[in-house]
Amino acid sequence: MMKKLKLKSKIVLWATVLMIGLFVSYNILQYFVMNSWMIHYEEQSIEMKMTTIQNYYSNQKLSVQFIKENESFIHSINEKSETIRILDKDGKSVVAVSEEELLHVPSQLVQSEQFELVKSGDDRLLVYREPLVDMNYVGTIEIVRNMEIFDGLLEQFSLVMFLTGIGAVFLSLVGALFLSKQIVRPIQAISHSLTRIKKFGLKERVKIPPAQDEISELAIHFNELMDQLETSFNQQKQFVEDASHELRTPLSVLNGNLMMLNRWGKDDREVLNKSLASSLREVDRMDKLVKDLLELSRLDSEKTVDATISMINPINVIEKVVNDFEMTHPEFMFSLQLFDGTLLPMKEQHLEQLLTILIDNAIKYSNDDKRVTVNYRHRELTIQDFGIGIPKEDVLHVTDRFYRVEKSRNRKKGGYGIGLSIALKLMETYKGSLVIESQLGKGTSVKLVFPKTKNTNNEVN
Repeated sequence: MMKKLKLKSKIVLWATVLMIGLFVSYNILQYFVMNSWMIHYEEQSIEMKMTTIQNYYSNQKLSVQFIKENESFIHSINEKSETIRILDKDGKSVVAVSEEELLHVPSQLVQSEQFELVKSGDDRLLVYREPLVDMNYVGTIEIVRNMEIFDGLLEQFSLVMFLTGIGAVFLSLVGALFLSKQIVRPIQAISHSLTRIKKFGLKERVKIPPAQDEISELAIHFNELMDQLETSFNQQKQFVEDASHELRTPLSVLNGNLMMLNRWGKDDREVLNKSLASSLREVDRMDKLVKDLLELSRLDSEKTVDATISMINPINVIEKVVNDFEMTHPEFMFSLQLFDGTLLPMKEQHLEQLLTILIDNAIKYSNDDKRVTVNYRHRELTIQDFGIGIPKEDVLHVTDRFYRVEKSRNRKKGGYGIGLSIALKLMETYKGSLVIESQLGKGTSVKLVFPKTKNTNNEVN
């Protein structure tokens, strides 16, 4: 049943039940406290009267006759709704005095004082007994008081509590309705926003309440989440569009070559060789694109690296990668400036991948000045070229996926605009940073800054 109720109804129900429970518990406690206080008050009053009687008889020579002759004394101290009896040693009544009808309770001789609360019909009777002892007399004084006045007060109090309880339930119901509206309204706004998002897209946002409470924090976090979702969705959309565009060119070339071969290339050896060479180049381009996309996907899923990863000496890796480029690009002059061998917490293949991406870009976008400088000092690795450079307005975007300053220029160079995205992702994975500085026509500098490690003695002599 509760599962089918809406949140607003649950709040109202639970708040009302809680208020009723608290009110009933408080009233029951108050009822018992008042009842206990009234009985205690009556006990003190009866004790005082008992003391008066005992003092009166203490200086007298007691006898049945004396007690009967002085019955007027008992009459003088007797009150309404009260009976005073004096019993002899056999438990028989010697004197019984009451302003109204005698209150009858079973006779009982006692050896010490005794309080007793008995029920007689609809009335409660408070009975107090004490022994009356003298050299010539042994008996019991018994005072019986009807609690009807206090019981009447308790009944009126119970009625007031009942009526007050009804009012409290009504007020708690109204308060719970108001409170539930205040709590549920922002949540309903989020629900309506989700409905609008489902209908109109990711641009809808929740209006943030003016109150600085948990609900407003929820609205803020929800809007931040929607911003991230919208950004992620737009990036994914752009990614798919760019990937489709990049794949369309090699597929078109392959299709054209195959159609040409199908028409007349089978009989023309020169056309056949050119078509096959062109097709293989496009296949290699697609293969590189797919590998880069898979690498980006892998880096996206690997937000952090293993904390126990081993330290590597970057000098050895830098010299190895540069040596490979010197073999494949003998026309370039590589300048190594390696000032220390500070160990880095990184996988060797990842450092090789970073160097390969950055040096390959430096080679691609060099002009007549075919110099490339590789500098390493205190956890900072810088690759500097002296090529065509990057316009200032494009520097902040070159690490975006598929972003290229000039699409035609990159296509001619064989690039897809993914390399720097992979490099940035690798540095973020290792908690490092990638900084690009460039001047159009003068060259580009890419600096990799690696984070400090806890170990201070990590230099290689």
